[in-house]
Amino acid sequence: MTGQEPMVPDVSVVVPVYNEGATLAELIERTTAVLARAARSYEIVVVDDGSEDATPHLLVELTQKYPHLRTIRLVRNFGQNAALTCGLFAARGAFVVSMDGDLQNPPEEIPTLLRAFGPGVDLVSGLRAQRHEPWWRWLGSRAVHWIARALVGGKLGDYGGQFKAYRRETIEATRPFWAPGKPFFALAVWLGFRVREVPVRHEPRRHGGTRYGFVALARLNLEIITSFTTAPLLGLWLLPPGCLALSVVAAFVGWWRAAEGWWLVSFGAAALALATAGLAALGLYIARLYHLAAGGRTAWVERPHQVTPESFPWRSPFAGTDHQADASTKQFPA
Repeated sequence: MTGQEPMVPDVSVVVPVYNEGATLAELIERTTAVLARAARSYEIVVVDDGSEDATPHLLVELTQKYPHLRTIRLVRNFGQNAALTCGLFAARGAFVVSMDGDLQNPPEEIPTLLRAFGPGVDLVSGLRAQRHEPWWRWLGSRAVHWIARALVGGKLGDYGGQFKAYRRETIEATRPFWAPGKPFFALAVWLGFRVREVPVRHEPRRHGGTRYGFVALARLNLEIITSFTTAPLLGLWLLPPGCLALSVVAAFVGWWRAAEGWWLVSFGAAALALATAGLAALGLYIARLYHLAAGGRTAWVERPHQVTPESFPWRSPFAGTDHQADASTKQFPA
């Protein structure tokens, strides 16, 4: 950033990348062109998640060409969630946009997210109107969405994807509650920050394949479940009544048929009921410790102050007083 520009930019764009050398130059060029027309000051933060292709060398060259480009290189591949969160914490802008590095999120849609901010809006989420992905990838993404919607709350049509926009105050308020493995956007929604969803374009991937295979999607679903609910631990309390019921049934059958084998089954089930009761009690204590450590909706979280359209940093604020109009109908200035 040059000396004539403010130290704190108005808009930051965070892009986690992993082996995206084929699209990196175009991504930075298009994003720079969009931000140069949309914001008074800006920065692009690229987090290299331990890439093994030409990405590190390209970033060095691009940093020399684009003064607004900042780069962070992780020592190894930690995963998209960790890289994205690293970039969010490093970003300095009053408004922060996150997006993927494969150009499936068109940089030209960034103003659509920014214009969706208004009074009472803490987060903006891009709704992929038309998705370009294999059926199994779509099914896995839908599973992520359904689980997140059930556990996190919020009536969103698309929890997946990284095309989001945050206010700086929202990031700082959410930061103390984040831990490795917790999806940052879902965490902010879970804490109660108000989100608005706007439709955005979703382009086909032009180079390489998706980073989210079956195993990665399964791991992501497990991370969401273990990050936002202790239901599996509390579900252990279903085991003792089940074992006890089996013990009673086995005892009745043993008495009815005068068969000693059923009495052994009854005693074994009764012993298992006692063991699972102890396991369930331990699970309850672990769940309480989790809630104490993770915080959540019971914690005091200060809501960011209200802003007026005149204070927005981009050059084409809302016209008039229709702040709640659908952002997809707003035209980005040439």
